[in-house]
Amino acid sequence: MVRVIKRAATAILVIFALAATVAGCSEPAPADRPLVMGAPDTPTMTVMAHIYAGALRNAGSAVSPTVERGDYRTLLDDMDATSVDVFPAFSGLLLDQLAPQLAPATAEDVYKDLNRSLPQGVSVGDATMVSATPQIFVAASTAEATTATDLDDCGTLPAGLPVVVVGTPQASTMDAFAAAGCRFGPTESVDSVRDAVGRVATGRAIGILTPLDVAGDDEQDAASDIRALAAAEKSTTEGGVAQSSSVPSSPAAPSSAAPSSASAESAVVESGPRAQELVPVYRSAAFSRDEVKTLNKVAGELTTADLAALAREAIAGARPADLANEWLAEHGL
Repeated sequence: MVRVIKRAATAILVIFALAATVAGCSEPAPADRPLVMGAPDTPTMTVMAHIYAGALRNAGSAVSPTVERGDYRTLLDDMDATSVDVFPAFSGLLLDQLAPQLAPATAEDVYKDLNRSLPQGVSVGDATMVSATPQIFVAASTAEATTATDLDDCGTLPAGLPVVVVGTPQASTMDAFAAAGCRFGPTESVDSVRDAVGRVATGRAIGILTPLDVAGDDEQDAASDIRALAAAEKSTTEGGVAQSSSVPSSPAAPSSAAPSSASAESAVVESGPRAQELVPVYRSAAFSRDEVKTLNKVAGELTTADLAALAREAIAGARPADLANEWLAEHGL
């Protein structure tokens, strides 16, 4: 009887050992392999992926030297397969992919909705100061002649002016500007941001660009002749007085947007395109608390002008990893 019990106990131990072995082989623990970066295949996002990689590496984490490429859908699928651990994304664009039916009014709302819409096991870190939210740009002379300072003044601009863009604007962006009272003429696509800035500076066209676009243009003389119509994000009530916050305008176009009126009883949400803030999207199980803090430290340092300058150098032929390391050293990361 004792011998039978011993044999049964031995068999149970063997089964447990085999189960533990199989479980251990199903997915490596985070410490078993280096973190893998992903990124959409653009100079801006490639540099950004290397910034996150370098910051993590400098903080003591093992990080793969390669960057996996793909659109947002592909990168999320790669996360599900545990072959990618983190990638940079613009909050509004990613939310468009995940939950196009949502209509968040502010950058904060976009961030919250994105966090709720990501697949299970995927999280979003702190937003950087990098903005790619589409804005209306007009010539400085046009802004002065019409006293247009923010998006609420779009209807005061001359009707029918052509709109210059680089590429093709999203329909939702054009709809948002139309809802704000903009009276656009035909849309014309140009080859570069420089071409768009030059056209807008003449006063004979309106431009739809982003702060990241304009910050990346090295023709500063032309950029100084244009102004962004900053979109007010949200008005809140405090002590019975309406308070207003606004989307930052481009470095070339300091915002002078006046607070919009709001009743003391309710908040007023302004019209405008969905906010596009650069955020890290990461696989929760792959990151320790300290590693998430490292990603968030980058958010506190990186500006739109920083990333635009780095992307411009990458386009000119500099290695993204070298550019990232130089930026990290300058900022103590």
